[in-house]
Amino acid sequence: MKLSIIVAVYNVAETLERCVQSILGQDFGDFELLLVDDGSTDGSGLLADRLAQTDARLAVFHKANGGLSSARNHGLDRARGEYLAFVDGDDELAPGTLSAVMALAREHPEYDMIEYPVTERPGRADCHVFNPGRRDYADALDWLAEKGFSHCWACNKVYRRGLFGGVRFPVGRRFEDVIATGLLLTKRPRIATTGRGMYLYHWNGGGITARSRSGGLTELLEAQIETVRKLDIDTHERRWHGLYLDMFTAQLHAYRATGRLTLEGQRVAVSRRYHGTKPLLKALALNLLGLKTACRLFKIARK
Repeated sequence: MKLSIIVAVYNVAETLERCVQSILGQDFGDFELLLVDDGSTDGSGLLADRLAQTDARLAVFHKANGGLSSARNHGLDRARGEYLAFVDGDDELAPGTLSAVMALAREHPEYDMIEYPVTERPGRADCHVFNPGRRDYADALDWLAEKGFSHCWACNKVYRRGLFGGVRFPVGRRFEDVIATGLLLTKRPRIATTGRGMYLYHWNGGGITARSRSGGLTELLEAQIETVRKLDIDTHERRWHGLYLDMFTAQLHAYRATGRLTLEGQRVAVSRRYHGTKPLLKALALNLLGLKTACRLFKIARK
């Protein structure tokens, strides 16, 4: 078994069949598909059982509701493949994705993690494509430093299963991908990225990301700070200024919701190397105003 694909299933009856068919229709077939029903109440579990009758590669597990991390961990404990991938039940894979990514894994058995492109909100006016391009990172921290926390998703990656030895997603925490990524990076994996393949991330208005637009971003900031400490990163080093700006963004929104400062203030380089103009403007504001004043003004402006 080359690949285990874990799909956490919770109240996705309207999208689960689309998700599963996008995986079964791939031109790479050496995989097992583990559907973990996390106590769904909308018939998703029954639908998963019906889908499993159509293809021997599908296995369904039913468990009491415990959240996304709990469902993924349930799948991790039962996976048998050499590699792992995670797909959410309301998302899908574009045709040819697995063959492209697994070909790279076959050509480079030294890779522990391969990241591939994501289309966020496909079909909508605010659709956005993240394409990391073809890169090879002998130092895993170079991967993190290059684009910061903006690409710490679990869904658009294929992992060597052994990388998860002793690592599980944190149960009861939001932004579990950030925390789990930090744990994986402590093992200093060999990471590669590719411009081939595509994960289709469909916006779910009732999902974790949508619900976190208010005070939940405090939890994102806490997860980011936890990861920085775990990896012993000194954000005063210029290499990590882009990462710090990601944390500053989370702090702005968290302060707006709670009025609390969690992040320690510092100055950052004003550099064209940042991805887009917004980080550049945030760097200017941070340096000119300081963390506390910048957060206060942001809260006033967003009232």
